[in-house]
Amino acid sequence: MSARKTPAGILVRRIAFSYPDDLRAHWHPAKPEWSQMVNGASLLMPYLEPYLIEAIRDALPRITDQKLAEEARGYMGQEAHHYKQHRRFNELLLAPGRGYESLRQYEGTLKADYERYRRERGLEFHLAYAAGFETMALAIGHMLIRGREHFFRDADPAVSSLVLWHFVEELEHKHAAFDVYQHVVGSYWTRIHGLLFAMHHTLSRTRRAYVMLLKKDGLWGTWRTRLRLKLELAKILADTLPWILESLLPWHDPSRFADPEWAHDWVRLYDTGDDRLVHLDTRHIHLAPSAMLARSPAPGATA
Repeated sequence: MSARKTPAGILVRRIAFSYPDDLRAHWHPAKPEWSQMVNGASLLMPYLEPYLIEAIRDALPRITDQKLAEEARGYMGQEAHHYKQHRRFNELLLAPGRGYESLRQYEGTLKADYERYRRERGLEFHLAYAAGFETMALAIGHMLIRGREHFFRDADPAVSSLVLWHFVEELEHKHAAFDVYQHVVGSYWTRIHGLLFAMHHTLSRTRRAYVMLLKKDGLWGTWRTRLRLKLELAKILADTLPWILESLLPWHDPSRFADPEWAHDWVRLYDTGDDRLVHLDTRHIHLAPSAMLARSPAPGATA
């Protein structure tokens, strides 16, 4: 669990997000369908990310490159903090009285999935799944940052900041799981199988969750909800499909892709100790983080 930056720049940031007592499941009031899509994905994180961590941890004895081993430990540290923060958010989402308590049973399904994979599959599969999921996360991270005004403008600042922080770090460790897979396994076809399997599993489980959430809202099945979902999914597919197709090439290497300047700016601000990153002003989400925070008072300042 790295307390400093690895040679490739991975840093484990122990950030704690705070949410309002009246946090709404529709944390983006204008986009309830998008809100529940993100919520559905968040429900997966406390089960998916420990599985990824265990896969990389099991591979550590086979890693002979000490720099790669350090990147792997940094990756595990970041993923451990991701799922802990998502678990805190999920506990609020599923708290008694909010109407979603029945999804606790669905969490059991997610837990059983990864227990079954651990029991029935070998290390090659686990590492291919991890590399495949991180391929998808790289595409989604670029999409969310590039389209942040569409996805987060006027949304709840804490939830938006949680999601953007998560994907800034997904970009930061974008090639860690891939490099471990290549070092330990290296098979092209096994990597492709892992990519397709991870995409199908995580996307189908996320869809099942957000359908359940929208049914609880009484929104599922209406023409308006179906249309909004189709438009949102079409945008996501258009933005991420080129990345996924590129990842199918034998010479794919995620380290070749430069991170967005927005993500670099976020990291520079974190390095200065600015804790306002946990509560970004989504009214100005189109701006760079430094420009956004320049419009906000510093912690402890008086208006």
